[in-house]
Amino acid sequence: MSVQIKRLSHISMSTRDLLACERFYVELMGFKVVHEFHNAAGERYGFFLHCGGGTFIEFFQKRDAGHEEGLFRHICYEAEDIEAFAAKVRAYGITDFVIKRGRTDKILQFFFSDPDGVQVEIQQHDEQSVLKPYT
Repeated sequence: MSVQIKRLSHISMSTRDLLACERFYVELMGFKVVHEFHNAAGERYGFFLHCGGGTFIEFFQKRDAGHEEGLFRHICYEAEDIEAFAAKVRAYGITDFVIKRGRTDKILQFFFSDPDGVQVEIQQHDEQSVLKPYT
């Protein structure tokens, strides 16, 4: 049996204006905020938008993001079985990662880079994941 990716889960972006970004994607595009990221002081620094069909866009506040740095953060794929896919990644020769839960969204995840240095996230939604109802 071949270990496969289930689908594109989300892309992660930075934004200079979290409120304007939320307004654009909620009011104009019709997406729904389904999770917010808050720091220890209770300040909101990001959110997950559900785009339909179990796909999301994740935004994080970055006030100093310039055009030369870009605003793209990473691309994420959802796996049916994260442990099996992690074994496939290790067999490919990429071993510098740890499967863990997201601090606020409780999603099982791990990160590595593609040959061009693009950060790739692999995740799996289980019953602890706050996004499970949308997948």
